[in-house]
Amino acid sequence: MKPAAVTLGIMLAALHAPPAFACGYCVEDKIASVYDHAVITRALDARHQIAFFGIDGAIVVDAKAVRELEALASNAEGADKGSLRISLDSAALAVAFDPRRTSFSGLQKSLEKKLAAKHLSLLPLRVMDAPATIKVAAP
Repeated sequence: MKPAAVTLGIMLAALHAPPAFACGYCVEDKIASVYDHAVITRALDARHQIAFFGIDGAIVVDAKAVRELEALASNAEGADKGSLRISLDSAALAVAFDPRRTSFSGLQKSLEKKLAAKHLSLLPLRVMDAPATIKVAAP
């Protein structure tokens, strides 16, 4: 088969292939979009935890929507003041909380009640309760 025919075949097949999504669609991308090292360091130093959630529902991505969601979610029961981080582009949210004051499920329920007004719900992604350990790759 001629190289030009192979190239043409690959190009035609690519036209029918579904798009490949990279940013914002896997758990790690969502977490990275709301990860704030200073907030996490303060929370872990205080023996608090950080909850990462995906946001499910129709989201309008603009500055007004961010302010509205921050106003709704920032005073959730047990949430640390100033710790809320939201990324509408990645549909993700992170917040630090004191597990001695509220459980993870209590925090989630409080957030869910507040976000229900916008017809949004939360998908738990991860809870961080200790600093991540990065291992050096051995040659």
